[in-house]
Amino acid sequence: MERTNLRSRSKEAGFTLVELAIVMIIIGLLITGVLKGQEMIANAQVSSTITQIKSIDAATSTFRDIYNAFPGDMANASTRLRNCAGGNCDDGDGDGRLDVAVGAAVAAANEGTFFFTHMAAADLLSGIDAQNLTFGSSYPSAPVGGGFTAGHSLVGVNGFTAAEMRPAHYLVLTGQTAVVADGTGILSVSQAARIDRKLDDGLIDSGSVIGETAANCRDGSEYAEINQDQLCNIAIRIQG
Repeated sequence: MERTNLRSRSKEAGFTLVELAIVMIIIGLLITGVLKGQEMIANAQVSSTITQIKSIDAATSTFRDIYNAFPGDMANASTRLRNCAGGNCDDGDGDGRLDVAVGAAVAAANEGTFFFTHMAAADLLSGIDAQNLTFGSSYPSAPVGGGFTAGHSLVGVNGFTAAEMRPAHYLVLTGQTAVVADGTGILSVSQAARIDRKLDDGLIDSGSVIGETAANCRDGSEYAEINQDQLCNIAIRIQG
């Protein structure tokens, strides 16, 4: 009986060290593959967002060439642009700039909203619906998440430093259609830095791409890329 029990226990033995090592290697390869795939997706989203920024800037130039007016500010948009009358697609005041601060909260009857709906009415932007003040409706959504608002730095800035900006129009890439402030961003610090390096000088406080004032986004003039969990807003100057 003792011999029989010994043989039975021998057959019930678990994995050998070699087998466990092979399993761990396979698991490690699978995790590496998943992480690499996630990184590739994140890189593609950043690249697509950069392309979208350039496309909005190009659409703005085309609008100005065709209508001799700035989208959103156009004084006679309701009579010149098809399907632009009332609501979130109405006339601006024609003073040559968007009369809304960079990073300001969105509103139906302001030129920052008209900026996108005017270009949609001119068939220069797609995916814009003037009915709702949300990303993917009155405002373009971004591949990285969140979306874009627009304003002029001379009117004011929310969440940014006016002294770091030229008097110009800016797109704000943000996570919420509200006043830009710490906690409303959509970009990791690393993503914000990569967009800045692709479009500008890579510095958070100068050039055509400016980062918000949140301390966790900044390390002097650099992006604080070590803060991996921090989300940031950026403003991108358009039209020069």
